[in-house]
Amino acid sequence: MTPLEILERAVASYAPHLAEDGRLIDPVLGAETQYATPYHALCRAVLAAHGPGADAPAHREAALRGALAAAAHVADPEAPHTVSGLDSRTGTQHTINHRDFFWPPILRARGILHELGADVAELDRRIAAVSIRDAFRTAAPSNWAMVWLAGEWLRMNAGLSDTPAEEIDRRLGVFFSKRMRADLGLYQEPGHSNSYDLFTRLHLAQLLDAGYDGAWAAEARRLLDAGLERSLAAQLSDGSLASAHRSTGQTWTLGAQAWFFTLAARRCADPAAARAAAQRAVGAFARWQRAEGPFSPVENRLPPAWRVGYEGYTADAHYGNLAMGFLAGAIRDGLPGQSVDPVSERPARARVENDPIFRGIAHAGRYSVHVNAAPAPGYDGHGVVDVSFGPGRMFHLVSSAAPRGEKTFVNPGMALRAEPGRGPLTVLAQQALTPIAPLERGAGGTEIRARCRVPGAPWWHELVASAASDGIRIAETAHGAGGLKTLLIPFPRDGGWGETTRARVSAESGCAVARFELGAERVVAWVEGELESALELPHGWENRRGLCGLLRIDVAGEGETLRYGFRVEA
Repeated sequence: MTPLEILERAVASYAPHLAEDGRLIDPVLGAETQYATPYHALCRAVLAAHGPGADAPAHREAALRGALAAAAHVADPEAPHTVSGLDSRTGTQHTINHRDFFWPPILRARGILHELGADVAELDRRIAAVSIRDAFRTAAPSNWAMVWLAGEWLRMNAGLSDTPAEEIDRRLGVFFSKRMRADLGLYQEPGHSNSYDLFTRLHLAQLLDAGYDGAWAAEARRLLDAGLERSLAAQLSDGSLASAHRSTGQTWTLGAQAWFFTLAARRCADPAAARAAAQRAVGAFARWQRAEGPFSPVENRLPPAWRVGYEGYTADAHYGNLAMGFLAGAIRDGLPGQSVDPVSERPARARVENDPIFRGIAHAGRYSVHVNAAPAPGYDGHGVVDVSFGPGRMFHLVSSAAPRGEKTFVNPGMALRAEPGRGPLTVLAQQALTPIAPLERGAGGTEIRARCRVPGAPWWHELVASAASDGIRIAETAHGAGGLKTLLIPFPRDGGWGETTRARVSAESGCAVARFELGAERVVAWVEGELESALELPHGWENRRGLCGLLRIDVAGEGETLRYGFRVEA
């Protein structure tokens, strides 16, 4: 499928939920949620401009209705806020002001409609009536503020705003003095979320692309150049974003990558690498269209009401259409239109990020491995958080798994046992391990070494992970701990793709070998040592990719080190 065909299918999946007045209604909650309406309007405007001519009038009309409804909402600060979150246990909903997010899609839809010859006089009147002081909730350096700034610059370009250019300079100055690290290509928020770093840099890139050349333009370009390197490294081999803090598992990160890399390809030194990364992201995006029902806002296809992988602020209408809107923006700004190639492989490389990030990620061929040595409490476990096996596949060990409804995380990795048998485990992914030395790149440039300790503990943890063309290799050592070792592997069992994963363990040539089968996909995990016992817990766990199982492999014999790895068989 081409990117345009992917967008058409996703938009069609929400068409039954579009109200006559232009508002998009969430298919589960039965109410308008957050910024669903303006992003759906942007998608319709892009399809009107770039899709099949026979469908253009209907898309143009839907885009105008949606943009008018969204602009009316932004222009009236007394209007009730749209639904912003849901308590999955009770169904209780809450609302806050999300108008900051409305501004870019309204202005972009308006620009396209104007180009297409639509009557935008009433839309212009509503847009011009907006007071940024009354309408928008946040100020710099919040990532939300970068969103409405990108929209306000478009309003200024359209001659519908009296905001002076100096005001944009002043607000950008707050970002760069407080949270931007141009040397690292990083926008910082608490938890150092990979998603909101990307999100903020994307909107800054849009501002530059729309002609901003003010006081902070040179520093913004420096940030985005370094940010491109960061985004290339943080993209896993399957096209998704490496797990770190909130929102990483949302499909909008795939659309955001597609758009960011498309913009970067216009001005970077290696446009081919940026375009290939955009194509990987689009390929990943296409996987999450449900066979029946709306395009998924999270990286699984399970039914929306199940809310597997959803955070409290996630609902289908706004987060699905945010993803679609970002893809639409990429198409509008030059994303190549050919069918997505699902077999692109990565060159061998690794990146380590120390203070304030403490993460490392290595790629080679179809493989990626991501180590998080300073995870955000409540969102990630410590250690190897992501292992991916290339584009076009469903089986990946991506993101920490937890028992349903809890936040006790498990990653692929080591646990300690005091005695033989299936006794209690000290799961290292759940320990408050803190770096005691900088992360390092090791042999061949694709090895990551992390050394951490629980404050006050008599032992310390060393993790070495590497990627090669034939698989992932990992060694974990609990220096000074001794005892017996167990390998835990949380794995995606049911992501709503129509098949479930099968797992089996056997002893082979001094190793315990686990084989995972999902349809035609075959992945092998191995761990050195004599197999003492293995246990599969097929239910009760979940992560961003769906419902999970947990495999426990107990290795006989005492020692400080556990060596294991992963490879693709088919």
